[in-house]
Amino acid sequence: MAVTVDQQRLVLNAFAAIFQNNLVSADLVTWRKFDSEMNDRNGLQVVEQVTPDYATSFTQDGVADLSGGVQDTIFGSEQYRLRQTINSSMGWGDFVKIRDIGEARESQALRKAALRLATDLDAYILGFAAKASNNWLGDGASAVGDWDDVASGYTRLKEAGVDDDGNLRAVLSYGDKQALGGDVLSDNASLTDVGEGVYRNGWDGKVAGIPTLFTQQLPSMTVGTRAQTSALTQGTTDAPVTYASVAISPGVGQYKTQTIGIDIGSGTETIVDGEVFTIDGVYQYDPRAKKTLANLQEFRVIGNFTATGGVVTNVRIFPAIITVGPHRTVGAAPGATAAVNFKGAPGAVLQPRFIANKDAIIVHTADLITPATGKSMRKSLTKLPMSVRMWMDSVFATGEHRIRFDVAVEANVAADARERIVRINGS
Repeated sequence: MAVTVDQQRLVLNAFAAIFQNNLVSADLVTWRKFDSEMNDRNGLQVVEQVTPDYATSFTQDGVADLSGGVQDTIFGSEQYRLRQTINSSMGWGDFVKIRDIGEARESQALRKAALRLATDLDAYILGFAAKASNNWLGDGASAVGDWDDVASGYTRLKEAGVDDDGNLRAVLSYGDKQALGGDVLSDNASLTDVGEGVYRNGWDGKVAGIPTLFTQQLPSMTVGTRAQTSALTQGTTDAPVTYASVAISPGVGQYKTQTIGIDIGSGTETIVDGEVFTIDGVYQYDPRAKKTLANLQEFRVIGNFTATGGVVTNVRIFPAIITVGPHRTVGAAPGATAAVNFKGAPGAVLQPRFIANKDAIIVHTADLITPATGKSMRKSLTKLPMSVRMWMDSVFATGEHRIRFDVAVEANVAADARERIVRINGS
């Protein structure tokens, strides 16, 4: 005999269970829920404080002379927002067919609606994470085909001071899985050497010791029409900045960023959000080891820009060009018209993969308000700090009956976390 329950609650519970059980990105990022409810039309925005840091000095035969003053205590801030809802819907006829627990489990319409919501949310989160970092190894398009492609990404993260190996996650494509396996099988001698090592562990979800997700949902990225080799227009006159001048984020995701000018062509060429470039002679600096590293510092473009007469005067980049102090990012300032080298030819379609620290991307959620019309209810997920709202409504004039499922969710990058993610490709 069928067990009957409240139909609305039954459908929502079944939808929520299917949705959260198929959300593969759940363990790749950090989730955080706002306390207040979110209006469907007006989002939430918060500011989070960044703790100060200090430089140390070594003094022989005495103590440091502080007659000129002590170090300033500089608190930074980053802005996060939640203004996005993602929804799925189904017809009234599919809803009324679900009258008991068994039918809820078997309903293909309900399953498809929940799976579509989970799939699209995964694609959104993975796409955001894949384009967040400033570091990008490889050519931007080739498959990750050998162990060194992954290991080099790990090395770059360690050089940037990412210490928590337990929170590292790699996201690769199924083509990468095939290429990694083919690399072993094409070299018979390596089979003995590898044994039960990293490659065979790859089929258990690890490559180079990093838990790895293989997915078809990694994004493509079409870069701007800018010249691949461009040049600075501001150079040493105003490119280097102090940490104090960039510690307070002027907008969402803009902590420790600055603007520079770049000559990218001769007309209305473009630069798109997420692009990466290097500047000739500007090398990455490790403030912990207090040394300049062997690789050029990579800068990420924040936002979309269009040139006027081939020049963009306000390209926002991360990290800011800081040449002194505990937040130092580069070994030396750039030359006045130093060459700028972008990843990818003009208009190229790139295929980034990535390794990320789980804490680098924060996915913010909130409860959506209960509407004033129709019938609605919310269901909190058991595995994530998120709720799904089901809203049922009818249109008197037309007799139309509608059901929708909504979640409020937006991905944000944590303060100073872009360096805790690295995009990787083959060479």
